Amino acid sequence: MTQSTALQILKLGHTTFLTGAAGAGKSYALREYIVYLKRHGMKYAVTASTGIASTHINGTTIHAWSGIGIKNKLDSYEMDALEEKQNLYKRWNETQVLIIDEVSMLHASFVDMLDKLGKHMRRSDKPFGGIQVVFTGDFFQLPPVVRHTDTYENTEVFAFTSSAWKEAKPVVCYLTEQFRQEDDMLFNVLNAIRSGELEEEHYEVLK
Repeated sequence: MTQSTALQILKLGHTTFLTGAAGAGKSYALREYIVYLKRHGMKYAVTASTGIASTHINGTTIHAWSGIGIKNKLDSYEMDALEEKQNLYKRWNETQVLIIDEVSMLHASFVDMLDKLGKHMRRSDKPFGGIQVVFTGDFFQLPPVVRHTDTYENTEVFAFTSSAWKEAKPVVCYLTEQFRQEDDMLFNVLNAIRSGELEEEHYEVLK
């Protein structure tokens, strides 16, 4: 899919998973969408799964933005307590578009908690309380960090296995254009590593 097609889908308001290999232009498409949101006066939030990733996009962590923090479980008492935080309640109800970068590192349980809290805060049964969520990232990259001493609401790990992801049915925008072409051979090697399809020629290049 091209960047322009992905942008058209985003502009239609669909919850979306924007993905593709390195150099496919995910960050560019995201920046263009943010420009569009600003131009139309839309309230949006830019977040990421980790602190380092959030600095790359001038955002914050989804854990801090949502109010969930490092919790692994979220009961009704805790959601009521979060609702009493005026700024947090306002944030949840004013935001129309929620961008979450590096989604591959988000645990399935967190995505389900995000959905549950969104529905609670916004008094809506729609996925994530009716917010357009834009997931971006690449599941070929870093997986969630799972501490085996912790217990989670969901026994699955990856975000796309969460109940919330399945209910929301995000439109998958897999970008296929390649914009980093300074070194085609290096790009080929990186893509082969990404997909686990290394050939002898790739080993020779690395040597």
